[in-house]
Amino acid sequence: MAKLIIERTSEWNNGLRDIGIYLDGEKIAVIGNGEIKDFEIKSGEHTLKSKIDWCGSETLTINLSDNEIKKIELSGFKLGKFMLPIAAMISIIFFTFKEKLILHPILLMLLILPFLFYVTYHFTLGRNKYLRLEEK
Repeated sequence: MAKLIIERTSEWNNGLRDIGIYLDGEKIAVIGNGEIKDFEIKSGEHTLKSKIDWCGSETLTINLSDNEIKKIELSGFKLGKFMLPIAAMISIIFFTFKEKLILHPILLMLLILPFLFYVTYHFTLGRNKYLRLEEK
């Protein structure tokens, strides 16, 4: 038997929701924010996927030999924990100092839209890239 260790990073943006872990298409567990879970599985080739609501990760194919220990890190999409706070900060600065900054509202939209498009992509077309599974 081989051992699979899944470590979920601690993130504020997905912290209140559990993530489902699927091995070879079957749900084997849910993992909470910052949790580490380990599983005894048969050696050989397996597929691993994670899901949260309608979003998930790409399928990761892992190959395990007898007595092998494989560590996998589970996290949200790259830069996900920074995008919304940055967009919010730009908005707060704009609305707080709009009289002094003399910026047109269109400029605010041009500053915020790239962040919003990036996040929206991961909720829609890139929903299977919302979560990341990476071998450590």
